[in-house]
Amino acid sequence: MSAAALVALAACAREPRPLGPPADSCLAALTRAGVTAERWEAPERGACRVEGPVRLARTGLSFNRPLETSCPLALAWLRYEAELAVLAKRETGRELVAVEHAGSHACRAMTGNAGRASLHARALALDVVAFRLSDGTRIAVEQHWRDPGPYGRFLRAAARLACRHFAMVLTPMSDRWHRDHFHFDLGPFPRCDA
Repeated sequence: MSAAALVALAACAREPRPLGPPADSCLAALTRAGVTAERWEAPERGACRVEGPVRLARTGLSFNRPLETSCPLALAWLRYEAELAVLAKRETGRELVAVEHAGSHACRAMTGNAGRASLHARALALDVVAFRLSDGTRIAVEQHWRDPGPYGRFLRAAARLACRHFAMVLTPMSDRWHRDHFHFDLGPFPRCDA
C-alpha cells in the first residue's frame, strides 16, 4: 500500500464522533488503496446504526466471506493487516493469504454483560477465527493458541500486534467466550489480553 494511500486512509479514521467518513468517501479511499469494497445496507438509526458501512470482499487477503463492517473498523484492519503479513512470513516462513472471521456487525448485547450493547452492534468489532497460509495450512485460534511451535507463536504475536491497532483485543486468555477466536474492537475501553 502506498504512503499516499495510507495517509488518505488515516484521514478517514479521525475522531470525535462520527467515527468515520460517509460511506462514499470511505469507499473512495479504500479503492485508492487497492481494496475491493462496496457499501452495504446497514441500519442508519438506533443502537445498531453503522457509520460508514463498507463491505470488504478482498483486501491484500481473502476472507471466508465478505466482511460487512464500518469504515473505522475497516481502516484499522487494513493498518493491522499490512503488518500481519510480515509477521506471518517471519513466524511461519510462508505467506498469509486468507482470514476466517465470524463477523463484525451483529445487533446484540455484549457477551457476558447483557445490559450493554456490544460494539458488534455498530460494526466496531471483529471476531477472527483462523488464518490460512499459502501452502493451505489453517492456523486456528482454538487449536493453535497454546501450541509451542510456529503456529502458536504466530497467533500470540498476532494478538500482541493487534493491541497496537485496536483498543480491545480479547483472546483465549480472556475468558471462556473467547477460547476459539480473537475479538478486536475500537473501544472505548482499552484492554490487551495478548
